Amino acid sequence: MVPVAYVRQYAASQRIGVDVADQEIVLHYVLELLNQRGLIGTRPPSTTPGPLLFKGGTALRKCVFGQSGRFSQDVDLDATYKNGFEAEIESAFAAHSPFYGITFSIPNFRYSQDDNFSGSVTYSHPNGAGNFELQISYRLTPILDPVDLELQPQTYFARVEFAPPRLHGLDPYEMIGEKIMACNRRRGGSAKDVYDLFLWSERPFNAELVRQIAVLKAWTDQRRQPLYIPQQFLGAVIPRNYRWEDIAGLVPQRREANAANICSQVRQRFAFLADCTGQELALLDDQTSHREHRLFEQLCADARDLASTM
Repeated sequence: MVPVAYVRQYAASQRIGVDVADQEIVLHYVLELLNQRGLIGTRPPSTTPGPLLFKGGTALRKCVFGQSGRFSQDVDLDATYKNGFEAEIESAFAAHSPFYGITFSIPNFRYSQDDNFSGSVTYSHPNGAGNFELQISYRLTPILDPVDLELQPQTYFARVEFAPPRLHGLDPYEMIGEKIMACNRRRGGSAKDVYDLFLWSERPFNAELVRQIAVLKAWTDQRRQPLYIPQQFLGAVIPRNYRWEDIAGLVPQRREANAANICSQVRQRFAFLADCTGQELALLDDQTSHREHRLFEQLCADARDLASTM
């Protein structure tokens, strides 16, 4: 484990609590552990990626936004097929405990109605302890082909005992689509998702592809309420619809924390979501009945074609 003096230095440089910095580094070790077990990414000499795809807030922090991203307190994974991977993960933690001085256990876990798994993982090492959520989704098939994800450089890498693992996960464009769905679904919930869209708003991306992915994600979401209606979604991105205390202590270097400005920038940058084509509107109208399978497949193919030109 990274020496405590360097954890404190990292916390000071990012202007976050030592506990948040410690967990950020522990999650780096978790990714390596799962990579060593062949569950995520690729591990030489094999060139075949593991069956679990990295995604979510931690993937954005570690593989997209880097130093500017908000810190995340969970590990989100998509399973490429149903296999009870949670048992393999629990076995991996048990077999490698301690792992570079870190001890892991999963004392609590739960399953959703569609068999998705969520486990609370506790960890401890000589200089700290904590817990994080590990979630595996068996529910969705990626729209875009999964991609290799390179870990963005962090100053603590120089003190880690191994080279950064080679990861594999959702295409970042698909991650944007999932964030849009999360913001739409969790009105009254955490501000983490809208903050991540705020970070995306500061980066270049292809608006047409983001709009297509959002529509396709809405059709596969399987939730009747709230439906994804782009104009209504944009209108709902206002401060009172999110819990801003959830990102307290998770935003590095005291970045912009004005909720009104964050929401305003997201609404402006993502205003294109309301400019749907006729086919996209037809698919959105089919969110509850799910009859338009042929149209869905056609729009999926269109999105993949567009993504291939990025």
